[in-house]
Amino acid sequence: MARLIVEVTRGERVESRHRGSIAVVAPSGELIASYGDPDEFAFIRSSAKPFQLAPFVASGRFDAYDFPAPVEALAVMAASHSGEDRHVRTVQAVLRAGGLTRDVLACGMHPPYDTETAQRLIRDGEPLTPLRHNCSGKHAAMALHAKAAGWPVETYWQPDHPIQVLALETVATLGGVDASAIVTATDGCGVVTFGMPLRSLALAYARLADPMGVADAALRTSLARIRDAMMAHPELVAGERRRLDTALMRAAPGRLVSKAGAEGVQALGLLAVSRGRHHGTAGVAIKIEDGDGAHRARDVSACESLRQLGILDAAALEGLSAYAAPPIVDPRGVSVGVVRPAIKLA
Repeated sequence: MARLIVEVTRGERVESRHRGSIAVVAPSGELIASYGDPDEFAFIRSSAKPFQLAPFVASGRFDAYDFPAPVEALAVMAASHSGEDRHVRTVQAVLRAGGLTRDVLACGMHPPYDTETAQRLIRDGEPLTPLRHNCSGKHAAMALHAKAAGWPVETYWQPDHPIQVLALETVATLGGVDASAIVTATDGCGVVTFGMPLRSLALAYARLADPMGVADAALRTSLARIRDAMMAHPELVAGERRRLDTALMRAAPGRLVSKAGAEGVQALGLLAVSRGRHHGTAGVAIKIEDGDGAHRARDVSACESLRQLGILDAAALEGLSAYAAPPIVDPRGVSVGVVRPAIKLA
């Protein structure tokens, strides 16, 4: 079961506690380390995005569009972006290359995650559009894939559409589970989300970090391309300000790929880790039991796990202090408490 994973103090007392579980898995499926219950069920939410994108790339239809900046296109298609202007321009460019407009996007609208951008839109009276939605890149990829395949474009988001069936099959393959065993529901952006054991999410990310063991050659190549694009443009995967995925990939360039999901999910693909008998790549999956709306438990747990796995050293953690040890301060900026990890990976 989930265990105490992060404590929040105020003064000398513990004020709040978060519980959660962590699984660390090799590409072979071997459990390298864990905390809590590595088989805890979780809807993997937006951490599925690289695998929802992979069939588009593996099919060859992504390259048929001849996008002007294909690496950036891949990064934003795997993103939960902050709705910054660069994100909007990139999604617009891929839609334009495919002869589609923002009207095709079925993700809905919400204010940009980026506070400065959201405040500017309000100040300037600029209306929201689906392009600002954090999932607009994923939805653009799904619509473009449907168009290239000759499938209905307007219904790409429906669970029985070939696009969604391919996503389910890909998640099942990489997670090492039967598609029939995956629990499906509707994600926050209106398409299918996948529920599986935490260990399976970690395995999928181990295979994203190192796809060499994936039997299908086209899928293997697509995963490597998506991984490299995400690491090359972490600011497109998340955002320039206050985003853990961006901060982690910048703190350990070329060493990890990071993708968060809603309700306290964090997934990481580690390109080089040494622990016990394991020397090579690994996947990490974290689930915070209470959903962690403030992200503090997820952020602290991710940073501490990477420290214990030897990915982040003291200097890197110092640069990541806003995530590894988020401050609790009074109105004058004086520290009044701490957020501290309670993890010991076994």
